Amino acid sequence: MIWGDTVSYWARWQGAKVAVRFGDRDVTWAELDGRGAALAAGLAAKGVGHGDRVGLLMSNRPEFVEVLVACARLGAIIVPFNLRFTAPELAFVVGNAECTVVVTETSLRPGLSTAIANAPDFVVVDADDGSLAALAAVRDEPPATLIDPDDPLFICFTSGTTGDPKGAVLTHRSWFYASMVRALQGGINVHDRILLPFPLAFTGGLALAMVALWSGATLVLESAFDPARALQLIESQRITVFMAVPTLFQQMALHPAFDATDLSSIRCASSGGATVPVSLLRLYLGRGITMTQAYSLTEVSASGMTLPYDQALGRAGSCGVPAMHSQARIVDTEGVEVSPGTVGEIAIKGPEVMAGYWHNPVATAAVLRDGWCHTGDLGTMDVDGYFYVVDRAKDMLISGGLNVYPAEIERQLAGLDGVVELAVIGVPDDRWGETPAVIAVTNGSPLDGATVLAKCAGVLADFKLPRYLVVRDDPLPRNMSGKVLKAELRHQYADLPAQARPIR
Repeated sequence: MIWGDTVSYWARWQGAKVAVRFGDRDVTWAELDGRGAALAAGLAAKGVGHGDRVGLLMSNRPEFVEVLVACARLGAIIVPFNLRFTAPELAFVVGNAECTVVVTETSLRPGLSTAIANAPDFVVVDADDGSLAALAAVRDEPPATLIDPDDPLFICFTSGTTGDPKGAVLTHRSWFYASMVRALQGGINVHDRILLPFPLAFTGGLALAMVALWSGATLVLESAFDPARALQLIESQRITVFMAVPTLFQQMALHPAFDATDLSSIRCASSGGATVPVSLLRLYLGRGITMTQAYSLTEVSASGMTLPYDQALGRAGSCGVPAMHSQARIVDTEGVEVSPGTVGEIAIKGPEVMAGYWHNPVATAAVLRDGWCHTGDLGTMDVDGYFYVVDRAKDMLISGGLNVYPAEIERQLAGLDGVVELAVIGVPDDRWGETPAVIAVTNGSPLDGATVLAKCAGVLADFKLPRYLVVRDDPLPRNMSGKVLKAELRHQYADLPAQARPIR
């Protein structure tokens, strides 16, 4: 379960095979193993040892993986930083994690200005100015380190939308189980090529990298997601594994090159972060790709639940069943399990659950109770044990004393002609307290309230029907994982009722 040994294993078995591909640069398993050892020696020379924190402010590139391997060998803790954090946010996470070293690149280095001013003692290593190469040139042997499977491997900070970011402490063991389950479910092995559409700094992107390291597959990195480029890579690199949020699958499907692109190499495709519309499932199924639904979160090492591939359409809307060796249940506000079909909070228990939040015992106690991780997500479980995500608890609105789940309305509106993306939020209402509003982005096609209401009629109860519609040109704000920032939308449209006419 010790991740520093994993790369050495594959270097012995398939040293000449490509471990990481980035543009026209290939890094073999033997090279990754050697580079990880060299950087471990260099970091040790800088004083980094067992339990010390090494920050990573870096875009997708092979050096990210190389530093990861080096830290795993030293027993150091890797702290990936959200590339969208502002300088004050970065200063908070660098200080909170008490980083000894931060590895970055020239274009991102200015973001550390506040952190450097606040705590000038940590060492900044730049992958572009020769300082990282100098670390790798150190030839001393790092000290032998005894690493326990329950030692922390990562501190992954949340986005901080509800306060200061919280650092989930994820261990060698938790990542081993999460990666093993992903690989076994998808049959991922040394013959696979995994295209990574996320930043490595995002836990979902990190999860795909860890699956590649666990399984011996080739990880194909891109600096950023572009639908045209993704389609080209799938065809030219014969990509076999592609996991993304629904909006990325949608962007590829809307691209003019989609119909002409050979997608036949993909045999493992899944989506998470939001419910996959049936129309999108059917579109990809028409191209021979069974895309299934997954549910994951940082606090369980980007693991959680997955729907078996052969049930993608038969149980559309379900996020599946718990991961191997894990349990899940739906509980009420007191933590008591509720009956099938009842909405409650999703709780998960298993070896992939975090050890807690770094330096935050209050937040840890609120989330980890009796071995169960309380996710903050609302869901249901049917009589067969399949789970369904209803919505984030913080996104639920109460209209006239009744619970309204925006995700339920979004699922109903999915597939509207001309709609590129949409989100449903709650806005203030003098009579009902809150009422649903649809915020949509179209491809230029007209969209009116009558069309929206007609799509909901006879399916949603009257108190769930949208009362306002906004059609905007700007894309919806999203975080690094591609999820819509609804808190930002709620703030932006807080005075919508005073400015817009209701559609009903």
